[in-house]
Amino acid sequence: MKYISALILKYPIKTMITTMIVLAGLFFGVTKISLNTGNDTLISDQTDLYQDNYDYQMAFGKDPIILIFDQVSLYDQTTLSLMHQIHKDVADMPGIYAMNSPVTLINQISSTMYVQTELGLEQMSMGLMNVSNQLSTLSMEIQNNQPAIVDFEALNNNLNELIDAQEQLGFGLVNIFNIVAMLENSVDELEADITTLKSDLDETMTEELALVDNMLLETSQLKASLTSITNQSNLTQIPVTTSGTLSQILLTLVELSSVIYQQQTSMSTLATALSTMGTNLYQMGVSLSVIQQNFNAFEPGFPTSQDTLDRMIYEDGVVKDMFKGFIVEEKLRMVLVLNGDVTDKQIDAINNQINQTLFEQNASEEVLVSGKPILDRSIKLSMMDSMQYMMIFAVFAMVIILLLTYPVKMRWLPIVMILFAVVVTVGIMGWLNIGLTMVSMAVFPVLIGLGIDYFIQFQSRYEIERSES
Repeated sequence: MKYISALILKYPIKTMITTMIVLAGLFFGVTKISLNTGNDTLISDQTDLYQDNYDYQMAFGKDPIILIFDQVSLYDQTTLSLMHQIHKDVADMPGIYAMNSPVTLINQISSTMYVQTELGLEQMSMGLMNVSNQLSTLSMEIQNNQPAIVDFEALNNNLNELIDAQEQLGFGLVNIFNIVAMLENSVDELEADITTLKSDLDETMTEELALVDNMLLETSQLKASLTSITNQSNLTQIPVTTSGTLSQILLTLVELSSVIYQQQTSMSTLATALSTMGTNLYQMGVSLSVIQQNFNAFEPGFPTSQDTLDRMIYEDGVVKDMFKGFIVEEKLRMVLVLNGDVTDKQIDAINNQINQTLFEQNASEEVLVSGKPILDRSIKLSMMDSMQYMMIFAVFAMVIILLLTYPVKMRWLPIVMILFAVVVTVGIMGWLNIGLTMVSMAVFPVLIGLGIDYFIQFQSRYEIERSES
């Protein structure tokens, strides 16, 4: 102390200037002080447990901010829209690690539906174009592969000639065996023509094929009749039987001609219809392709219809399992997970934005904002307020006590010096990055109590020494 006293007496101006510079630096250190309520105030940040927890928070996020929504009915559209608005307002703010809420799932479902719709448009467009090409090809094949029209007129002439021959047989059976041979040749030609007709018909023409088969059967019967002529003694009946059979064949050919003509007309109409349908489908495919190519102009939005939301959330009148985890006693829960290195300033900004959104939506009374980050911020603010009230009350109490019990010159000097001591202490803590905690704040009452006692004793001794000298 003697050395310090001698130094002060020897260099009073330099000592004063140095003291002022140090005090100015310590005043600046006061601005660097911070309030700490984290785990490092309860456990050393050098322990493995603290480091493991720190690594976990950096990888998976810090303690979340939790919002509880008091809704009129479970998953009503008003509450979900409010939740969606909060989601939009805070999603891109610094400090947000992830958000977990019904809105998150609904947005994911909407995005999935958006992708599926775009993919569906592309697939439908390609499918319609492929079907169009197939229909056009089928139309051309039908038009190009129609069976050739059978010369029914020639067949009719042949049959009429056979009928005339049979009538002539009724008037005389001259050279009957020659005539029978001629008839057999004619019947062979007829059978060949009918066989040709059958080969020209399409397999799908079941009715026409049946008629042709009937004609072949009757022709076979005719050949059998002609073959048995030589074995028949009553030759006079042959012309009548043959003439009737040929007349029946002629009638069958006439009916077959009409059916084939109608079939060809229908096939032609079908080919035209298929061609027109193919063209229309191709145009539809082109239109869907244009929509798909410009589909990125749309964005999946949050549903505003209660029916749409119910279809996403409910299944057979029961909430889907993926949405049940957000229900807490008939209330909805929204979780905002913070980054592991989130700052107090970022937490304040997020909290202020949430409260502003709730205020703008007139929903401040319906939503509870809680969670450890909010509680920590409230504790820090309460600590700051308590510290300010403590300092103000302490100064006021010291003023009253000194006024009543310390009748000396410069009786307020202890208060000034104690304030300097507090500033020096807080400034040193700020420069050394020692934050204020619930434990370290207990230092200031002790500092004020002991400091003012020591300074009163120091001042009293100074006054005594001064009066004796």
